[in-house]
Amino acid sequence: MITWAFELLDSEDQPLGTLDGVTGGSEQIVAQSVLGGSGSLQLDRADDIDWMRHRVQVIYSDGVRSWPTGTFLLTSPEEQHTEVGVSFTVGLLTKMNVINEDTVEDRYTLAVGTPIVATVVALIESTGEKRIAATASTATLTAGLTWEAGTSKLTVINDLLQAAGYWSLWCDGSGLFRVEPYVDPASRPVSFEFAHGQASVHFPEWERSQDNTSVPNRFLAIGQGDEKTPPLVGVATNENPASPYSYQARGRWITATEKGVEGTTQAVFDQYAAKKLAEGMTPVARLTVTHTMLQLDPNDLVAFTPEDGRRRLATVQRMSFNFDFDTDVRAEWREVT
Repeated sequence: MITWAFELLDSEDQPLGTLDGVTGGSEQIVAQSVLGGSGSLQLDRADDIDWMRHRVQVIYSDGVRSWPTGTFLLTSPEEQHTEVGVSFTVGLLTKMNVINEDTVEDRYTLAVGTPIVATVVALIESTGEKRIAATASTATLTAGLTWEAGTSKLTVINDLLQAAGYWSLWCDGSGLFRVEPYVDPASRPVSFEFAHGQASVHFPEWERSQDNTSVPNRFLAIGQGDEKTPPLVGVATNENPASPYSYQARGRWITATEKGVEGTTQAVFDQYAAKKLAEGMTPVARLTVTHTMLQLDPNDLVAFTPEDGRRRLATVQRMSFNFDFDTDVRAEWREVT
């Protein structure tokens, strides 16, 4: 039996009890958004809710397993008054907003040799958030960094994580902040196999869009040097003869460049360049698929074998669904080439 549950939490994610009166709502999980998504709830009552401090965790159950799809802050409700009573529409904000809306008060400077991941964890904790899963790293800054007063702590954190070769900060469905090394799509495990047939969990209708116009086949990630030390430069190229966007296929270089990249080693610059080249190629194919509710995270790798029998690999970019008993997920994936 499919059910949705809504748990009211305090400002430290501790449960306060079931949030009653939910009549509907929706959620969007977005990999490419620094805030990770959003949502909304419809309520027919709003008793005992502290809109400024309370949170809500959305939990889905398929009758066998259950998992949280998101943990959210609540916006001030909009009231709808009718002859039969009052109802409320409430916006749902991801916990990433806590980090994004806090800023450094003064010019924030970090010296050469500052441990990156420990600094990131300390910045998250400075916002009042304590639920953090961080993969340890010995990476330190190879150059001093400075951010102006008023800079969002999320901006500072993501700049630091980029320098260490980590993913941007994200928050999973349980509300846990995740600090993890970036993994190239080709090296990620397949989280789910979508296959055509009687046991299929996706609809037979699906879409594929493609943009060939300006896909790069080379990316340069250029660091910051000085009068004595030249900047580190990461270079990634597509020289795969099987790729229609490679140098071999086009006969020329189409180069994308990013300057001012922060990094600790040449390996980090090369990894960043490879990541950005892969991102530059992902618009090549976007798949839009509707499937049953599954426990997937943004950027997970999935395999998709539709009716044409061709197995494709793709990364999860967006999942949208309603809090209904018969809901399905409208998903957007980026094909891995």
